[in-house]
Amino acid sequence: SIIDLFIKAAQKAGSNLSTESFIKAMDTMVVPPDIFGSAEATYTATKRLGSDLSRLSQIQDGRWKVISDYVKPGK
Repeated sequence: SIIDLFIKAAQKAGSNLSTESFIKAMDTMVVPPDIFGSAEATYTATKRLGSDLSRLSQIQDGRWKVISDYVKPGK
């Protein structure tokens, strides 16, 4: 997923890829949830984590089980 996101941002940045053009491309992208159920991610000049949502999962009977839905910090 991370490599795919990098490729999409690099392509969007264009043929004159630089750190600045890559960051500008990332700042305009919306990353949809992946096959693992991650939260949607967006980036801005002041938001570099993509998403501030978290969820709790636990291994039960040898498999991951989601214990809580996504929540924002402090809630």
